[in-house]
Amino acid sequence: MRLNYCDELIMDHKDLEPNQNIHELGVNYVKDLLDRVGFTIHEVNNDPNHHFQLFVQINKRIMLIAVRTACHPDVGTIDKATQKELIKESEKLKAVPHFAGLSLTAMTGSDNQEGDSTEGGAYEVIFNGMTVVR
Repeated sequence: MRLNYCDELIMDHKDLEPNQNIHELGVNYVKDLLDRVGFTIHEVNNDPNHHFQLFVQINKRIMLIAVRTACHPDVGTIDKATQKELIKESEKLKAVPHFAGLSLTAMTGSDNQEGDSTEGGAYEVIFNGMTVVR
């Protein structure tokens, strides 16, 4: 029986906590996207238990972004306690709190879109944007 891509990814990186590598893929995806469109990246935190992963700025707008990644068909979610911490920290820094939920799926040979690859194979990140946390 073949494991799904996310299970293989976790097994390939036994030194990481479960889902840590999947989480880092999501964080790096959002970081790279924001960097390409002109955001200044001030801080990246790959700890999945921290209330934010990215501290970024564009023009004079400062943002704290919580990033969560799950395996398809699921999408990363943020719990209420983390939302409260994110809002509290954002108020201190005069930043706008945001959430980015992503879904990671394996690409098939018939996929036309070129994806990233890791030791486990090619994958596609499904990302529908960020939302403001209130």
